[in-house]
Order: sequence, then structure tokens, then C-alpha cells
Amino acid sequence: MIARFLTALALTLIANVAAANCAGSDLRPGLSAEERAELDTRVAATPYPNGNYWTATRGAQTIHVIGTIHLDDPRLAPMLDVITPVIQSANLLLVEATQDEQAKLEKAITTRPELLFLTAAPTLPQLMPEDDWLALVQAAKDRGLPAFMVAKFQPWYLSLMLSMPGCLIQQMATGLHGFDHQIMDVAAQANITQRSLEPYDTLFKLMGRETLERQIEYLSLGIMSNEASEDGLATLKQSYFEEKPAEVFETSRITARRFVDLPQAELDALMDELMSTLLDERNLAWMPAIVSAPDGVTVLAVGAAHLPGENGILNMLANQGFALKRQSF
Repeated sequence: MIARFLTALALTLIANVAAANCAGSDLRPGLSAEERAELDTRVAATPYPNGNYWTATRGAQTIHVIGTIHLDDPRLAPMLDVITPVIQSANLLLVEATQDEQAKLEKAITTRPELLFLTAAPTLPQLMPEDDWLALVQAAKDRGLPAFMVAKFQPWYLSLMLSMPGCLIQQMATGLHGFDHQIMDVAAQANITQRSLEPYDTLFKLMGRETLERQIEYLSLGIMSNEASEDGLATLKQSYFEEKPAEVFETSRITARRFVDLPQAELDALMDELMSTLLDERNLAWMPAIVSAPDGVTVLAVGAAHLPGENGILNMLANQGFALKRQSF
């Protein structure tokens, strides 16, 4: 959720643009037979690959685990209707970042430009090969991002921005709220206590560990066309509403081979490293707060990608002695 909020927040520094509708097609039907077989094999080997809503019980604790999507969509409305009574009855709502943490982030960005920008020379066009820079400028232009600002973004942050199609970037600039925010709004109206699972600067610390040179290498490898990003977004949304969160990452792994010029083993290792940073490390850091939730009802609302996997929230709850049961929206 912080990643999406970061993008929307930074856009206020760029321009006030009108929203656009996203096109794009689900990539999964277009996979070859070999790719589909690989996808099915990888998903089958993933603990808890399916389901966006689970209950975890241990003694007097009941945790409603809601896998969210950090985007707005009309299909979320009936899902919110289902869980609204649960939220209203809860003792506690745990989210990736509460409104208070997001306010801290907004203040930090206005007072500490180095969080998002290269504040000292050299800039990206001076650090990158010319062909890579020109490709980057075109990808940014296709998303409505001006080159003069792109030149000064932190490379890891620019990678985040360019993973999204322009249509989504524009929608986010209008302030449309994803499922997380909708859940927080219900909790706020019911005066339910809300707590963040991590500080606002977690993503900065995790992504900023890499050297500038390594960040630029990742950035150069991952330049996608706007059309490819729209297809990725369409795949993510359709997988989410089919409640197949594990398919999102594994489909990305397979389709990334089409535009990243690396040997498959090296690309797989890079993808695993990225997911370890963005998901596994954060999940592990969240667990003490989750398992120590008070007796009674707790709602845990985090991005659906955090649920599946060996180090996913669900598997770690099971390992902590919680009984899991999948629920329907």
C-alpha cells in the first residue's frame, strides 16, 4: 500500500492530470502450453496459493485475514459489504500503513527530497548508457512523466513508477482509494482502533540498501512498454478477483522473460531476491504484531501478495498454531 501511495504522492509534484481508462489484457490465456505448465507447477508448490479471505483462530484469538488490492475497482463494493460487519465488530484493525503513517510519509517527502530524488550530481542521464536513458525517457513519456524530473528520481523509485501503466498513474493522481483505504474508512466510522504493521520509511530502507549502480542495473533491465504494463495490470486485477494471488507473481516471472535480456536462471534469482525484499522480509517483521493481537476479533488487511508462500502470512500463522479456514466474499 505504501508503494502505491508513494506513487500518488509524488505525482502531486509533477502535474495535475486527468484520469484515463486502462486497457490491457490478461496475459494468462496467451501463455504457451509449456509456460502454462510451468505456472501450474509453481503455483501447486506454493503454500496457500488461493483465497483472499481467511480466518485464523487460536484459543480466544480470531484474526480475519483480508488480502487486499491497492487499487480501486467497482467489483470491490460487494466484497466490502461482506466484511463490513466483521470490521465493525473487531477490537483491532491491522494494516500496512494507517492514515497517520501516510501523513508522516507525506511530511517526510516535503522536507526530505533525498527520499525520492537524487539531490546531488550526477543525474540518471549521466549515470546510464545513452541507449538505456533514451529508452527510459520514452517509457516515462508514455506514462506522462517529464524527462527533467525522471532524471532526478531515485532509480529504485523510478523502477516502481515504470512498473505501472500511465492510465493507473493518472487514476492514482485523482485520489481513488484501493481496498485498504475502504476498509480503513469503515473502521474509522466505527471507531475501531487501527495500527500500522510497519513505519512509513520501511520501503525506503529496504530498497535503498542496494548501491546506486545496482539500482540502475535493475532499472535498465526492467524498462517495459506502457502496453506491457497495462497487460500486467489487467493480469493482476483479474487474478485478484479470481482469488489466485500466487498466480500474479509467477505469471510475472514467466512473462518477464519476454522483455528482460537475462538468462532464465539469473532472471529467476533476481525475481526471487526482489520478492524476498518486498514480501518475505516484511511478512517476517509483521508477525510479532499479528500473533500478539488481543483476544477477540482482529482484522488484518494487507496486500493479497503477502498471503501465499512459504513465508506468506497464512503459512506462518499455521506454523504459529493458528487454525486456518478459507472464507468467501
